Amino acid sequence: MVIGAGVAGLTAARELSAAGMRVLVLEARDRLGGRVLTHHTPDGPVELGAEFVHGASNATMGVVQEAGLRLRELGRGTPRPDFFASMDQLLALAAVGDADESFQHLVDRADIDPASKARALGLVEGYHAADPARMSVQALIQDTAADERPGSDRQFRFVDGYDHLVAAILARMNPGLCDVRRNVVVTAVEWGRKRVLIRTADGAELTAPRAIVTAPIGVLKAGAIHFAPALSGKEQALQALEMGMVARVSLCLREEVWASQDRLTNDGFLFSGDPPFPVWWLSSPPPFPVVTGWAAGPNARALAGLSEAQRVRLALDALAKTLKMDPVLVQQGLRGGFSHDWQADPFSRGAYSYAAVGGSRAGAELGAPLEATLFFAGEATQSDGQNATVHGAIASARRVASEVLQS
Repeated sequence: MVIGAGVAGLTAARELSAAGMRVLVLEARDRLGGRVLTHHTPDGPVELGAEFVHGASNATMGVVQEAGLRLRELGRGTPRPDFFASMDQLLALAAVGDADESFQHLVDRADIDPASKARALGLVEGYHAADPARMSVQALIQDTAADERPGSDRQFRFVDGYDHLVAAILARMNPGLCDVRRNVVVTAVEWGRKRVLIRTADGAELTAPRAIVTAPIGVLKAGAIHFAPALSGKEQALQALEMGMVARVSLCLREEVWASQDRLTNDGFLFSGDPPFPVWWLSSPPPFPVVTGWAAGPNARALAGLSEAQRVRLALDALAKTLKMDPVLVQQGLRGGFSHDWQADPFSRGAYSYAAVGGSRAGAELGAPLEATLFFAGEATQSDGQNATVHGAIASARRVASEVLQS
């Protein structure tokens, strides 16, 4: 059994069913894809979750090439290079194997200019969606090393929507061996060696010799799934991993409104620094521009609990101010505004993971199997700089499928 039909859960099911194993996938939502959520409008797809393909990773590109999915490559060098230069300047004051510290502690002790410190803090809060007072410097060093791998500087978008990746994985499962069930909320997992009993919110009981858990770290930390016996040896890993906060709003605008501005260009990022949306980018170019406002960390926290309509209204006002446009003109030119509250979503409870102080290896510790019976996958189980990415989720699923087959 596989708990969760996000990219990791579906990939694990595909790999195992291809090897001849019978697999049952249990998904709490009424849709598949987890934190991949694409809304399709008459003018094209709007991403409400994962949007970018970060780097030419074999994990993602293998599926893309096999399924013939369409990608559009972005211009190089985004986000703005000076943010990363400031980060490099600070991380040069630490080394692999040093006693771990929070990024905020590193900033406080660093003798560099305040502007560089502010840019690096903005990168940790905005790009990593992390609390600088919690974020592990050793984990950041790992992330930076991963960003320097060949092809990692390339960025892509799915032309037809990120959900086509999910559909491609699903389509390549063995339907005779793999059953995917939606609207099944797992509440408890009782396990012993080579036996797992899963209880669901509607009172069902399901058993299998092994189970793969792909629930996001936010769900696990909240105790939404009760494990009996408890996940011995995983407590410290769970404490050392955090779920970042992100709020994003995508605005579909009329082309005539967009023609009057020149600050946001194709594949470019606009860093206003102004709350509640300090970062903007153009997700889809004219004639049907989709503009995305990004808020992470404290800015996301300030938007918590608002309705989709309230977020859209705030984003419209903020975009008009950032682009120095008439707010009424921007509002009149709105074709549609979309947002999903990932923090309030009970089946994600946040955006993506990061490691707290002392947790640079916590992902690998969480991902280690228990008695060849319980296995763990998902982006948070990666400690090699691939956490917080879709390709990290795919890589984790392939790892765990191999572990199950070896067991």
